[in-house]
This record gives sequence, structure tokens and C-alpha cells, in this order.
Amino acid sequence: MKTGSLFSAMIIGGILLSGSNSQAVDNKGAESIVLKGGSLGSITLSHRLHQGVLADCKPCHELFPKESQVVDKMKAEGKLQRKNVMDMCKKCHKDMADKGQKTGPTNCTDCHKR
Repeated sequence: MKTGSLFSAMIIGGILLSGSNSQAVDNKGAESIVLKGGSLGSITLSHRLHQGVLADCKPCHELFPKESQVVDKMKAEGKLQRKNVMDMCKKCHKDMADKGQKTGPTNCTDCHKR
């Protein structure tokens, strides 16, 4: 009887663990991310659009860990300077434009919204 209960518990535990793993894989983060943009206004980044366009998440996530409000936390901790995010985004957008690819904005008012 104990062997049957242990076996059942192992099966149920395995099902629960496999379910939680698939949910983690399916979780692609926020659909959009709002960044504080100082006096020019906030920036809304379409996370889903970037996931669809970019083949690799590493360029952003090597700098920014995958956690909520990470940019604001890094700024508060002094780990990120004011224009680091902007410079990174603009560089990527300009590099894509130089290759003739459709890309995002590179001027202030196209990103910053009051």
C-alpha cells in the first residue's frame, strides 16, 4: 500500500512540475514595457514586437535581467546611467536602418510621449 501511494505521489508531482515548466517557457514577459523617460515623457516599448522581429534576446537581456521594473531598479542602484538605454536602442535601430531593414524610431519625440 505504501509503495502505491509513493508511486502515485511521484506521478502527480511529475505532472505538476512539468506543467509549471511549460508555463515558464511560455511566459515571454510583458507585452509592453513603459520606461521613465525624464522630462520628455515616458517611452512605451512593445516587448512582443521586439520578440517577433529580433532573433536573439541576448543583446538586451545581457544588460537587463529578466525582471519587472529592472531598468528603474538599475538606475536607482547606480548600475545604469540615464542615457544607456536610449543609446542602446538608437544604435540597434540605426544599425538595422543601415542594413536597409525596417526599424524603429531614432528621434526623441517618436519614443518619448507626454
